[in-house]
Order: sequence, then structure tokens, then C-alpha cells
Amino acid sequence: MVRKKGFRLFSFFRLLKLTGKSKAGRVGLEVRADGIALALAMPDDQGRFYITDCKFQECKAAERVEVLTQLVNDLNAKGLLCNLVLPAKQYQTYPIEKPKVEDSELSDAARWRVKDMLDFDLDDAVTDVYDFPSDALRGRPEQLNIVVCRSAIIKEALKLVSESGLELDSIDIVDLALRNVAMRLSDDEHKAQALLYLRNGAGIMVLVKNGDLYLSRHFDFSLQSLNEPSQQDSVIQNLALEIQRSFDYFESQMGQVPPRIISLIGPDSNVPLANMLGGSIAADVTWLDLASCYGNEQATARNEINSFAAIAGAIREVEA
Repeated sequence: MVRKKGFRLFSFFRLLKLTGKSKAGRVGLEVRADGIALALAMPDDQGRFYITDCKFQECKAAERVEVLTQLVNDLNAKGLLCNLVLPAKQYQTYPIEKPKVEDSELSDAARWRVKDMLDFDLDDAVTDVYDFPSDALRGRPEQLNIVVCRSAIIKEALKLVSESGLELDSIDIVDLALRNVAMRLSDDEHKAQALLYLRNGAGIMVLVKNGDLYLSRHFDFSLQSLNEPSQQDSVIQNLALEIQRSFDYFESQMGQVPPRIISLIGPDSNVPLANMLGGSIAADVTWLDLASCYGNEQATARNEINSFAAIAGAIREVEA
């Protein structure tokens, strides 16, 4: 279930018998088709985590154990708790009507609701749930979001983390990990925050308020097309359309006030993407200030872009 500070997706995988001797730091990890990203965060005097370093290394599947082990050693992160962030292509999310059962039975009840929606056997699936914000229902019955992932992906991830010297603490999806960053963009949690994350091949738009994920939209994004003058206008128009659809749904179907600013993080490009988008939508687009993640002024570099999901996972705030 979603909590105001944080959420442990797939919490039943928290199998470790922690001794209390673990180091103070925490790492965020993303394992995707083109490589591995790792981010290290350390707590300040108030216990809030800020990024101190991050790394991304391209690699093939057969090289993952070796590469992750080296990244862990490079960051002196052996033995640290790890929050694994699943890339968008490794899971599916379905909104369903909330089953009328006890909270302890929600996950199992929701699991059977999606049986016929899957293109693989339910026995081969790992599932968990998080709440749909109650003030976005507009008179509809209570809803629930159920996340489905193939069990083989989880088993492989567990093995990889264990062999690298990290200690798995929890597993998140990238939508909820991005929420961790959006929550830090304003001092007023009652105002919606918009975060647009563009990585070559994929884009994600999330809208967050009061610590809850209200909406996430996944879409295709081509850096090559953006850098091709003959295709730039088409790419910008498509991006603007995705953003406007998200805002329209947020306002008309959820009854929420769209944010006036969109924080953008995207790949290196000579194209003034923020300015071009800002002229096509009813919101200002600004490049994401990573100071909220680092605790100081920090320029966005390509390394941060490739490691962004891991950064988002590392700064997750979780209730005791």
C-alpha cells in the first residue's frame, strides 16, 4: 500500500535478516537491457538521503554480475541496503476496482482480478498493489493499482543483487521511484508536481501530489529523431500531445489542478527542448534542478541522465 513517505513494492521480498550493522548509506539500482545504473545516497543529520555519487555502465546480460560487482566496489557500497528499480518494460500496471476485503488480503484478491488480462500464466507472475488517490475518484468506486511482473525477472534480480555484495531491501517500479524526486520539487506537497523523464527510446510523465502518484504515462521517444532537423517538429508535437493528454486527464477525470511547471530531465541534445515544448503547451518547462537530490547545486550531466532511475530509487523515504 502507498504511504505518504514511501512504499515498498513487492515488500514480501524483504527476506533479509538485518542485523543493524549495515552501513548508513543506501543504493538505488536499475538493471536494464543496455546496462546497469547504480546511485549511492547518504543520510544528513535529519536522516534524509542525498546522492553522493552515481555510475552507469553499458553491458550485456552475461556481463551483469561482473559489472555490478565492479560498480559496487567503485562506490564502496558493499553490504549496503539496495532499492531495485524495475524498468518500465519489465512490468505492467492495471487499475482495477478495489476488492472489498481486508487490507491484508488485498494483494491476493487483486491478483485474481487480472488473471485474464495477462499474456502469460498467473502462476508465473509476481504481483503487488498500491492505492489510487481517493480525491481523484470523482464519484467512482474505490480503485487500486496492481503491478504484475514475471517471476523469472524477480528471481534473476535477486540473484544478481546477492552476488554483487548488496543487500536487497525492496523493489520498486520506475513510476513510483520518479515520485521520490517529484516530491522534493516543492515545499508545498498539496500542489501537484509534474516530472518528464526522457531517455532514448522511452519517455515517462508522472504527476504527483501529497506524496501520491496520481498519473503516469509511458510513451516512445527517439533522440535520433529529435536531433534530425526534418523530424524535430514531429517529435515536439508528439511530446506536447502526450503532456497535454496527461494534463487533460488529470483535470477532467481526476478533478485536479494541473501544475504550472513541468520539470524535465532528458538526454544530451543541442536542441533547446524545454523552450520548444514550452511554446506548445499550457505550462512552463524547466530543466530539472538536481539540487533536491544532491542537497547542493549540481549540474545535470549525461551520467545523471543514464542513472536517473537509480538516483530516484536511492532517495526513497520510507516510514519506519
